[in-house]
Amino acid sequence: SDWDEARQAWNLTADQHPSAVAFVESADDVVQVVRFAGEHGLKVAGQGTGHGATALAPLDDAILVKTERMRGIDVDADARTARVEAGVLALELGEAAGQDGLCSLPGSSPDVGVVGYTLSGGVGWLGRRYGFACNRVTAIELVTADGEPRRVDADNDADLFWALRGGGGGYALVTAL
Repeated sequence: SDWDEARQAWNLTADQHPSAVAFVESADDVVQVVRFAGEHGLKVAGQGTGHGATALAPLDDAILVKTERMRGIDVDADARTARVEAGVLALELGEAAGQDGLCSLPGSSPDVGVVGYTLSGGVGWLGRRYGFACNRVTAIELVTADGEPRRVDADNDADLFWALRGGGGGYALVTAL
């Protein structure tokens, strides 16, 4: 009964028509969905907040993996770092970092997803002074197309790490930064 709401993006002009929608709550959930899709000949498309101006296309024979329920945030004030799961919003990270007198590299909207914003380049108000958000990422946790969870960084699969940071384009389903 809530199919139209489940398939909807934040941007209501994006009319998405996947075969199924999976609301994942952990990286393990993502692994299971990707493996299920592979076993059943389905494609997989990931979506955080769905702020994009157009619908993900095509979604025929695809499971839309929505990460909006993955809201874990861990701020390490001493290291001046944070680990954020794929569904965390900019406002949530800003509030968590602010408790320790820190700040993230936000964009112009508090309700945009941190992962989507960051991996799309992350050009924000503080960019001139502190750089783009994508250039501040130290590691990316993801699930590959064959359902394997991985952590990539400058020393472990540097090419994929580079491609994900601002390169766009569906290389894997990111579960955390």
